[in-house]
Amino acid sequence: MENEMKTVRLPVTGSDDAATAELIEKLKTNKSILALLERSGIPYELLEKKPWTFYRWLNGTAVCAGCRSLRDCRQPVKGYYKDLLFDGVLTDALSPCRYQKEKNKAEKHLSAYLVSDMPSHLNTVGFDTLKYEKDEADYLKAVRRCMKAAAEGRGVYLYGSMGSGKTYLAACACNMYARKGEKVAFIHYPSFCGRMARSVSGNEYESEIGKLKYVKMLVIDDIGAETVTEWNRDAILLPLLNSRYEDGLPTWFTSNEDMASL
Repeated sequence: MENEMKTVRLPVTGSDDAATAELIEKLKTNKSILALLERSGIPYELLEKKPWTFYRWLNGTAVCAGCRSLRDCRQPVKGYYKDLLFDGVLTDALSPCRYQKEKNKAEKHLSAYLVSDMPSHLNTVGFDTLKYEKDEADYLKAVRRCMKAAAEGRGVYLYGSMGSGKTYLAACACNMYARKGEKVAFIHYPSFCGRMARSVSGNEYESEIGKLKYVKMLVIDDIGAETVTEWNRDAILLPLLNSRYEDGLPTWFTSNEDMASL
């Protein structure tokens, strides 16, 4: 819809009666305006009562012409354009364009994340979106084991060098649970430890810890990269893991360290 918008150009300002009359006549035959009236249930006679409101809408949405993705968006609020709605009164509103609607649909599961440090580029990944070369036999084996563990609700410890894909696999598993409506959390452990240390004086950390104990699926990303202290080990990590163990809730870890070096 928004890619078809055309502006209505007038040589004079809106304070001129002749300009208003000319505008009304142009609006009455404008395809985008007629489509708006039908889509939003706006009475046709409002074109004569509020022509400059429709003029502003038309010119505001015209910048969407030729847009092919959110990267091309030229609106002040990316992915949203100023729309007109009618519920007895004609009102302005921000509406998502079709690309933003697609993005919202793809990221709908993110509402299941009670805590998330997950990188935004992993928001929509899944086991079905994985791409790998035919010769990556070891990685394919890891993928299959991760898929099986996720389906069976078992915890996983993924380790490997930076860039090996372990965080990606953990995000796939976490998103899988989220898409089923399960509450999940994904924390970057070094960042999490710093966040907990900064909030300990006001006991705010207890709320976040409570969420991590509760969620159906928890990913602890990059464990071993934090500065270990007696407090974050004995007051944070061990009680968290013990609680999840007692409740039979799966926890996934990623690390640059193998179990021995951890």
